[in-house]
Amino acid sequence: GSRSGPGPPAAVFRMSVPDYMQCAEDHQTLLVVVQPVGIVSEENFFKIYKRISSVSQVSVRDSQRVLCIRYRHHYPPENNEWGDFQTHRKVVGLITITDCFSAKDWPQTFEKFHVQKEIYGSTLYDSRLFVFGLRGEIAEQPRTDVTFYPNYEDCQTVEKRIEDFIESLFIVLESKRLDRATDKSGDKIPLLCVPFEKKDFVGLDTDSRHYKKRCQGRMRKHVGDLCLQAGMLQDSFVHYHMSVELLRSVNDFLWLGAALEGLCSASVIYHYPGGTGGRTGARRFQGSSLPAEAANRHRP
Repeated sequence: GSRSGPGPPAAVFRMSVPDYMQCAEDHQTLLVVVQPVGIVSEENFFKIYKRISSVSQVSVRDSQRVLCIRYRHHYPPENNEWGDFQTHRKVVGLITITDCFSAKDWPQTFEKFHVQKEIYGSTLYDSRLFVFGLRGEIAEQPRTDVTFYPNYEDCQTVEKRIEDFIESLFIVLESKRLDRATDKSGDKIPLLCVPFEKKDFVGLDTDSRHYKKRCQGRMRKHVGDLCLQAGMLQDSFVHYHMSVELLRSVNDFLWLGAALEGLCSASVIYHYPGGTGGRTGARRFQGSSLPAEAANRHRP
């Protein structure tokens, strides 16, 4: 590019780890990280992780919308810094799993949960702690963010708890979408950035028409992302199209590319409701099946 000097420092590239397994449908997912707190055996952790990650689609009450969830048990926190650029790269939910066998260990366990939350704190919509092994008074107190189970066998409600958790994520997502979609032309729209841009925009004229259009275009793209995640495919098309027009008019090429990518992803999701990730990656909606050979044709 026209950038003088040796280009962005290496740290810029370290911030984002490419995920070559992604497919178009990932753009509509909410990212939830599932992690152990303290020492949890791998066998027990993955036993619960498997059950949690089976809840990958949840129908939103009183609407035709479906929420899609992507679970990860490892996710570099620095990838979160790209969450304004593409909202599906932002960790919005955290579920932690821990062993705790005595009441005296409980305060320390709960503190560790808080520390874990702070790692993704700036982007989290909500979080949950699943505690295995603790019985008695503490375990009997009703709480929304903590669930107690006597052991890893006796925990029938895990999936139901995850569904409730996803509903709480939806409530936050919906309020963000509504808040940002309403045109507050009187207010100053903030300029969304990717990590390495922040230093480039110091001292820009924030009153120029060019700057305002850039802010509007990027925010429209962001709202398109939120609509896609909230199961509002048609609305996402509208916002992405508006964003493309605005960003093209001010030559904001990086964000224009991202808006076009969002538009392409929304189109693919519309045209291939059975998924494009091949046999393993296809996110099948209940009641819609795709022949295996067709699924394989539409690789990411």
